[in-house]
Amino acid sequence: MKTINQYRPVGRYFSLFLITFCTLFGVIAPLDGQSQTRTRLKVYYEKLPNSDKKISIILTEGKGKKTKGVGNALISISTVALDSTIELATITTDTIGEAFLFVEANYSFPKNEDGYSELNLNYSGNDSLKSAKKSIEFLDLNLDLFFDIVDSVKYLEVSAFEFDSTGAQMPIEEVGIKMGVKRLYSTLYLEEVDSDKDGVASMEFPNDIPGDSVGMITVIARVEDHDDYGTVTKTKTIDWGTAVDYSMESNGRSLFGDSAPLWMIISVAVILIGAWFHFLLAVYKVYKMSRLAKD
Repeated sequence: MKTINQYRPVGRYFSLFLITFCTLFGVIAPLDGQSQTRTRLKVYYEKLPNSDKKISIILTEGKGKKTKGVGNALISISTVALDSTIELATITTDTIGEAFLFVEANYSFPKNEDGYSELNLNYSGNDSLKSAKKSIEFLDLNLDLFFDIVDSVKYLEVSAFEFDSTGAQMPIEEVGIKMGVKRLYSTLYLEEVDSDKDGVASMEFPNDIPGDSVGMITVIARVEDHDDYGTVTKTKTIDWGTAVDYSMESNGRSLFGDSAPLWMIISVAVILIGAWFHFLLAVYKVYKMSRLAKD
């Protein structure tokens, strides 16, 4: 009859096998699920000053600080109309994972019963990257600029509105509109005003904004990163700026001008003449010494 101690080696080997199997399974199983890297789509809608639409897309892979753009990836864009899907385009991301789709102003995206337009974006992925999808909804906001002068005071007015199914304008209330002036490399924002019940936002325009040589400036009205409207920009040009003469005047003869001062020219000439004189004199002396040595 076998004692209990005779069974202990078998139990010890079985436990070791069980621990090894569970450890390997616990390591291999997660690795198998991580063979594809997670991807993410970001989409931004913008209405340009000429009423063209711009869809900006960014495709990234990874997590946290290790995120980077996915280049040369195909992204399909579609919209929905009456419960049917309409394929709009398939675009390819650049080397940093960005892609842009421009839609002409005369094209109107289909709208659902709430008046929203829907865009669906899809990246199908590959062997190393997971697929990604993104959907956005937006309303078609329109901006228009008006200029008025009352008692020598200049006023800038911006109208925010939508078009209903009949083509009539519907004012949009409580939309924050940034008003500013275009500068060389940026925009100088003057004020942000919310539209009233008539869809109008107005501000008193300053008189000291520098313009071009005849006082022309480009005025900008912008709704930025709105939840429903995205980014909408409208611009107009008017002669409400201060005329500035940008012609370059001659500085005359100076150290920082195009022509050097006369005293500097004379000094340099004297120094060069003296240097060449002493050089030629030295050559002449050497020549004379060689002649005297031969004699």
